[in-house]
Amino acid sequence: MEDAPERDRRLVEAALRGSADAFGSLVSHHQRLVGSIAWRFGVRRDEVEDVVSEVFIKVHANLHRYRPAHGFSTWLYRLAVNHVLDHGRRIRRAPRSTAVSESIPDTAPSAGHQVLEDERASMLRNALTAVDPRYREALTLVYVEGWKVEETARQLGVPEGTIKTRLLRGRSALRKILTERYPGHFEA
Repeated sequence: MEDAPERDRRLVEAALRGSADAFGSLVSHHQRLVGSIAWRFGVRRDEVEDVVSEVFIKVHANLHRYRPAHGFSTWLYRLAVNHVLDHGRRIRRAPRSTAVSESIPDTAPSAGHQVLEDERASMLRNALTAVDPRYREALTLVYVEGWKVEETARQLGVPEGTIKTRLLRGRSALRKILTERYPGHFEA
């Protein structure tokens, strides 16, 4: 059985030669990764599928720029993160709707532990979208994706000390946002 990096290399080569099936295989192997990046960086649930499609349109247009010396998933991750950050900037610049929903959802806490955990996770994702993108990227890569500081520094092309500083400042900013937006849910 062929390993993922070798499979990706073979599929990229075939896609560059014009194989739509090979590109389709790349999409099916990696769309969950892109979707999770979008979700973790705060893209609304109803927009994730569109963002994933947009990322793969960019992948198709830029596949000739991929260099096999690096893993395809690493290249894709960087492209996806950049697109999601751009998407967030576009959303923040768009005029906000003032329409009020006719139905107001019941936000009373549920007795189920999972519901409470889901609610806290949603609050955390929401607050994370308000953190400076440089800090948000470092926080997401290290604490959500589980990357090491060295790996994150290498991926972002900055010194390890810069990543450590971004993590420190990002945690501080996130803590402030959480305690302001959700008093009583998160300790200061």
